[in-house]
Amino acid sequence: MRQSYSLDLLATMFSLGCLTLLFLPHLLSDLQWYFIAIILLVLVLFVLVKFCWYLSIIIVFGLGFLWSVAYSKQYLTNISPYIDKTLVVKAKVVDINTRQKTTAISPYYLSFSIFSISGFTLSNNIPISVYWDNTIAPKSGQTWQLTLKTKVMHSYLNEGGFDSQRFSIANRSLLSAKLVDAKLLDDKSNLKQLIVDLALPYIDLFDYRDILLALTFGDRSQLDESHRMVMMQTGIAHLMAISGMHILVVFGLSRLLVKIVLFFIPKRFIHFFVPIVIGWLSAFFYAWLTGFNPPTLRAILALSIWIYLCYKKNQISAWQKVNRIIALLLLFDPLMILSESFWLSCYAVISLIFLFEWLPIPQEIKYKKRWYMVRLLHLQLGLTMLLLPIQCFVFQGVSGVSILTNLIAIPIISLCTFPAVLFALIFSLMDCFYIALWCWSIADKSLEWLFFSLNWFNFLWLKIPANFYLLSFVGWLTVIIIRTGSWRRFSVTLAVIFMLLITPIFKQPHYRWRLDMLDVGHGLAIVIHDGKSAILYDTGAKWEKSSAVERIIIPFLQWHNLNVQGIIISHQHNDHVGGLDMLQYVYPKAWLMSSSSSFNNDYQCLAGNHFIWNELTFSVLWPNKLVDYAQNEDSCVVQISDGRFSVLLTGDLERNQEYQLVTKYQNQLTSTILQAPHHGSNTSSSYPFLNHVKPVKLLVSTSRYNPWKLPSSKVIRKYQDLQLDSYVTAKTGQISLFFDKQTWQLKTMRGEIKPRWYHDWFGSFPIYE
Repeated sequence: MRQSYSLDLLATMFSLGCLTLLFLPHLLSDLQWYFIAIILLVLVLFVLVKFCWYLSIIIVFGLGFLWSVAYSKQYLTNISPYIDKTLVVKAKVVDINTRQKTTAISPYYLSFSIFSISGFTLSNNIPISVYWDNTIAPKSGQTWQLTLKTKVMHSYLNEGGFDSQRFSIANRSLLSAKLVDAKLLDDKSNLKQLIVDLALPYIDLFDYRDILLALTFGDRSQLDESHRMVMMQTGIAHLMAISGMHILVVFGLSRLLVKIVLFFIPKRFIHFFVPIVIGWLSAFFYAWLTGFNPPTLRAILALSIWIYLCYKKNQISAWQKVNRIIALLLLFDPLMILSESFWLSCYAVISLIFLFEWLPIPQEIKYKKRWYMVRLLHLQLGLTMLLLPIQCFVFQGVSGVSILTNLIAIPIISLCTFPAVLFALIFSLMDCFYIALWCWSIADKSLEWLFFSLNWFNFLWLKIPANFYLLSFVGWLTVIIIRTGSWRRFSVTLAVIFMLLITPIFKQPHYRWRLDMLDVGHGLAIVIHDGKSAILYDTGAKWEKSSAVERIIIPFLQWHNLNVQGIIISHQHNDHVGGLDMLQYVYPKAWLMSSSSSFNNDYQCLAGNHFIWNELTFSVLWPNKLVDYAQNEDSCVVQISDGRFSVLLTGDLERNQEYQLVTKYQNQLTSTILQAPHHGSNTSSSYPFLNHVKPVKLLVSTSRYNPWKLPSSKVIRKYQDLQLDSYVTAKTGQISLFFDKQTWQLKTMRGEIKPRWYHDWFGSFPIYE
């Protein structure tokens, strides 16, 4: 018992050591790493001489910490020399090709494994994601010679937004590239692609091919956006990502089929472990086919431990199993700790164990079939309550109908759709055309019924502001209170705990007003707010399938629980006005001000106009007249002042208009903060203008890989000549200014708000360093 307890405690400490990877602002230098390693070595020698349990715990924690740091540094060291370079490489295709041959293939990202660069064979293959715009669709296992212009995944970093840089590191896709030239060296596909090629002609016949691909091969890259949104907003997206449930279904079906076959075999050839081993091999094969994503790896490992324990006839608790599995996974790959799917899977399993051990189903209904719906409701209601915290942190919202939709979706997917997909795949490989087609039809029809039902219930997706996140733990607190009966004796204590959970809701902002320049890539979006209501200056760009409003601005507004009262549009170029329609759809009561007469303006942006909003004075300095289509020279220039500090917002103002402003206003232009005109282009930021504004800080909104290479080197040197302290969103992420009555301060996401090693600028530094 003591040995088992010790092993579990050591596993926990190793996992906690890896957990520090989430919070480190910078990875250790080599000197720091070796210094800690030497200390641990001394402790190991001391433990060998005189055993000390507490030192053993510290040593294992330190080993987890050093292992995770070394693993991360090794990955970054392997790819760093190849960032922002033009390379000729030889690489194998990693991703399977599931594209339809009958339709034009739009560009997409494709994973390769580089094994040779400029003729030199690498000791370790380098994973890279290539933006593939060639007419030929590569297949998994093929070897290509590629000319690539490499870059690195550089996240738009904002509060409430998706952290694509952390996601890329967790999935080894930090290094990416644009394709310059491609030459096929070896067209031989691997076994995985051959299986895909046999099944794809069937799948392409059906309307729900995107979900069939996700369930069959784990390929979610072609999920229809409408399907994705419905699944997320109804809380069933987890059923379409290959995970433990799917692995267990494969194992269970295979085991059942083998048992049926063994029924017709003489008893002397039957062994207890034959169905289990074949079931495990089937599950392992399916996990390999779907790409060994982290959830399937965890499921396979858990299944393997269960089989091992059955063989050894050794019993350990569910908590011990989960603890050891997590430690083994992090030993195998510490970067999993950065993956949201890792946290979702582990948290869901822990919640299940907690639910059934602390709030079990009464024995009288546990094994009775007629109580199936009660058991399912117990599971869904309990999981919904316990999963609230992780849902809030990962998705910034929850589905209000997830209990109902999961009651519908889980039986359909686990009992009908997924088994049909498995049998369809088997019969497709056996070339049993009609049987395979019938199985695929059943799977597709079941998905049609499912989405028909989901569309009826897709109406209650609740966005949760950050100050409500502590309250999401009320589910855990409720289960503990019911189990322990503590409400009888500790009612006052529980009331205090509940008050602590709701305290953030009533927390008052520590600033008088705040301005945030969001990191929206090449574009502009500025939020001025007081912690409750906000005015936006520009809305970022609209892209082919999304916009800065959907991905960045609205998540930021909902993170801070802000109500948009007004929108100011500087001019009508896409990178400033692209998200306006979506923003007005979400906030229909917000007034609009612009310098374009073609908009349905509530207020006109004309020089001389001004208004007061929450003790802030908004003074319009430019333009002098409205135009039908507002361009750079017609940018709406607004000076915001609280009587002591001021901010000058300029849009994409050009040099000629800067001269006119200097002539008209002279020293009235003086402002504490200046939004750099036209993203730091050579066509603006003239010396006279900068000398009259005299900003303490200068903010530039642009992206790292913008084709115009903004801000320009000439403008940056101009800022340096005038000793102006400039900040660029491409490097800093979101820039936040906090104004009080007497003071103000500036914070950036990569600097002060959320400094993390995985948010660093990887590769060569830009001119504005």
